[in-house]
Amino acid sequence: MPLSSRTTITLSALLTLLVMQGMIYLALSAPRLDVVLQPLDQEGEAGGLRVATVAADGPNAGRLLAGDTVTAFLLPAGEIVATASLLVEEPDTLPDYATYNRFMQDQQALAASLDDGVLAVRLADGRQVTLASRDSHLYDLPWLFWFQLFVGAAGVMTAAIVLALGKKSHATLLYALSGLGYLVFAPAAAVYSTRELALEGAVFRALSIVNHFGALFFTASLTALLWSYPRPLSRLPMVAICYAAALASWLLDTLQVMATPMVFHLGVLGIFLTSLLFAGGQWLRTRGMPADRAALRWFLLSIYLATGLFAATIIVPAAFNLPLPAPQGVMFGAFLIMYWGLSLGVVRYRLFRLEEWWYSIWSWFLSGVAVVLLDVLLLGLLDIGAGTALSIAVAVVGWLYFPLRQWLWEKLGRAPTRGMQDWLPATLPLLIQVPEGDDGERLLHERWPAMLATVFAPLSVEDETPGVHPGPLILEEGLALRVPPVQAGGAPLLLRHADGGRRLFTRHDLATLSALRRLFDLARSLLKAHEAGAGAERARIARDIHDDLGAKLLSLLYRSAEEDQPLVRDAITCTRELVSTLSLTPVSLPVALARWRAELRERLEPAGVALEWVLDGDPAAVMLTARQYANLTRILRESVTNALKHAGAGRLRLAWKMADAWLVLSVQDDGVGLHSPEHDSGGRGMAIMRARAEELGGTVEWGLPPTTGQPGGCEVRVRMPLEARVARWREATDADGAVASDAVSSGVVALPGEARG
Repeated sequence: MPLSSRTTITLSALLTLLVMQGMIYLALSAPRLDVVLQPLDQEGEAGGLRVATVAADGPNAGRLLAGDTVTAFLLPAGEIVATASLLVEEPDTLPDYATYNRFMQDQQALAASLDDGVLAVRLADGRQVTLASRDSHLYDLPWLFWFQLFVGAAGVMTAAIVLALGKKSHATLLYALSGLGYLVFAPAAAVYSTRELALEGAVFRALSIVNHFGALFFTASLTALLWSYPRPLSRLPMVAICYAAALASWLLDTLQVMATPMVFHLGVLGIFLTSLLFAGGQWLRTRGMPADRAALRWFLLSIYLATGLFAATIIVPAAFNLPLPAPQGVMFGAFLIMYWGLSLGVVRYRLFRLEEWWYSIWSWFLSGVAVVLLDVLLLGLLDIGAGTALSIAVAVVGWLYFPLRQWLWEKLGRAPTRGMQDWLPATLPLLIQVPEGDDGERLLHERWPAMLATVFAPLSVEDETPGVHPGPLILEEGLALRVPPVQAGGAPLLLRHADGGRRLFTRHDLATLSALRRLFDLARSLLKAHEAGAGAERARIARDIHDDLGAKLLSLLYRSAEEDQPLVRDAITCTRELVSTLSLTPVSLPVALARWRAELRERLEPAGVALEWVLDGDPAAVMLTARQYANLTRILRESVTNALKHAGAGRLRLAWKMADAWLVLSVQDDGVGLHSPEHDSGGRGMAIMRARAEELGGTVEWGLPPTTGQPGGCEVRVRMPLEARVARWREATDADGAVASDAVSSGVVALPGEARG
């Protein structure tokens, strides 16, 4: 039965407290001299130990002085030469097991003499001083001891939290096992690496063995984790093989099968190099999986930054018998940072953030490692001071590495996202090449998804359910980007898999989206401003026509002879329609149909032509723009004129059909007919009709009418999209259609003296 989250965290905390308590007990078991010794000879075989400080209130105040040189430790059974090797922080850095065992024997002898109060030292001036000691207290333990305890505790508790609260999987289990390794190697090293002088040999040896087990177990767990996550590489039992290799290395080291402790270092290094192969396999395995690839990046960044730094500062100098640039306990902090980074990869926290600074982190880290390695190499090969070696290392890296880094980035690097210079040339035409007229803003809104596709190249653009979405948001670990609607009441868009699925969405994409939205709003504002300016000019012209030409035509109507009045009335009608078009006044389709029918009766009855009027569909919900109404009126008039003048028709059939957002008008006559469907298609009247239809996004065709049982006849067929609905017109006029509403309210479409309504 699996443990609950609370139980897992509680048991982990109790185990951590027990281990920490045990380590504190062992650290306090050694008596204190309150004396700090430093090696005079870094090679460790000669030169003695220098007394750095003596506590003024310590037991050896007045016995030893700062600056004294200890040449030997005097024991009842003999003496131990005072060398730097007695103070080594980590005994596995000693060259062979013989030296390692002699070191442990010396530690045992020193600790026993110290416990018995019979430890003495021989100074360089020939004096012999018996050392005094006191019991250790918590405040005596150095900060490095507490730091290493903290590293072990923080590591295992991080693992417990991930195991308890994260998704149950092989990845979280292996991560938790690596946390146990933390709890083993870091606290054990805290005890012996921060000792004042000596620690009981059996305790020292046991802690060293435990430290090695924890380090190998930790390395094996991480290697197994890279085999299994983000994607299992194969069905081979590689996890078991990793742990078996770690156990074998530990046994060979513990039993001292070989001559040198390097078997431990080689075991750690071998397992670590295996993890490199697994990392390469995971890199290939996660191709085309941006979320998994981002999680792997977290792993690689965390593991190899920490282990690389530890190897450069601890393992490599120890392998070549070089001085350590930093205490081992301090470098445990690098592993803790790594471990926290691993947890982010396991729980897949904000994967999209990593895309932004992946390359920069690696480049700066490698520069630091290069400085450290070159500094260590110079110290080992040349007889120069530490300051000089560091200066040369910094200068060489600065002169060679950084230019090489920049060159590689220019040649091989790929920006995770494109800049404005990449997408602006493709999107700018979509923003500025918008036709004038009533459909300009609609067309601009329709182009918004195309703009997003051009900039981000997602695999899909989906509509989300309309709702309250305050702003753009990265979703699904960076796999998706939510884009708020560009118009009120619209549905937000969900972009999935940026750049064809090759990467995750990042904060850079949010900035890009913000810039694109500002450009879109600017284009929309410019369009509205242009249309408003054009509308104002049209309204002025309409007023001039209304006040000047309209008044003159009415005066002419009253003064003209009876036979001339029909011509004047036609001119007044045309003027009224012109004013309506200029003022952008919409006309409902029922009103338009009524006007057209009345006009046709007035024209056909005197000519003795019968009118058949057919209506298919509900026109109530359709609103025509002023341009649609004007062009349809002129097309209808030209069709009727042709039927009256050239066809000799006795009957005229007008059929209106509204279906699928299209208005279809059929004008059929029973006249002399056409010799062919293309007859007279190039005439001026027909050319004008075709141009007016195309202006509306429609078509006009001429041909023989459907079979009616009678010879002859002609049909004019007009198709026009009905895209302006009542609701949209009301919304438009409420938002920015003040010109149209003002025109209606002011009655600008009516001539002086005419009834308005």
